Amino acid sequence: MDSLLYGYEFCTFLIFANFEEITNTKTGAYRVNRFKSNAFMIINNNEIVIKPIQEEDIPLFDKWLDKEYIKKWFGEKEDWLNEINERNGQYSFLKHFIVYYNDRKIGYCLYADCFFLKSQEEEGHDFQEMYGDVAEQNHTYEIGYLIGEEEFLNRGIGKRIIQILEDRIIEIGGKEIAADPAEENIISIKALLSNGFKKKSDGDYRKICKMR
Repeated sequence: MDSLLYGYEFCTFLIFANFEEITNTKTGAYRVNRFKSNAFMIINNNEIVIKPIQEEDIPLFDKWLDKEYIKKWFGEKEDWLNEINERNGQYSFLKHFIVYYNDRKIGYCLYADCFFLKSQEEEGHDFQEMYGDVAEQNHTYEIGYLIGEEEFLNRGIGKRIIQILEDRIIEIGGKEIAADPAEENIISIKALLSNGFKKKSDGDYRKICKMR
């Protein structure tokens, strides 16, 4: 599970410059190349919300998992889809959400109780070694997320998703938050560190929950 909103905070990001290019062609004519202008995208963090995943969301999540920049960190999608399909049964300790921005579905996130996660087997992860010290349920939760729509990448949204997951975990009584990004996933690690996570070991980042 390689990971892996509140307030009125605004962030401004330049996406496309608004400009025209005039080219002198061999015929002596001029060609005007108009570039699509999105000018400034204003990210209003108050508009980022998460809602429990529904059946109707699964095809979109499936599509996101096929994207190369997501597959690189999340691996094969069959395990993810199986966990979601069994979210009310075998994998009820995994809580899945869709991330919305202005009512548009732009990503996915989850948290998982590490007391139950440590007994799971997954290629590339030794959950028993990582979470063997978790002695009780509702104490340590692992988080993860993805941004499924490319235009919302590198906009600081991942940081906000981490914050709202932390708030949810605090609400249910969690004491610690964990994440297991690949060490090569620099962007995710920076988002974790900027939210107060500390590196325990490679692929194991932790934060003690504190009320904001």
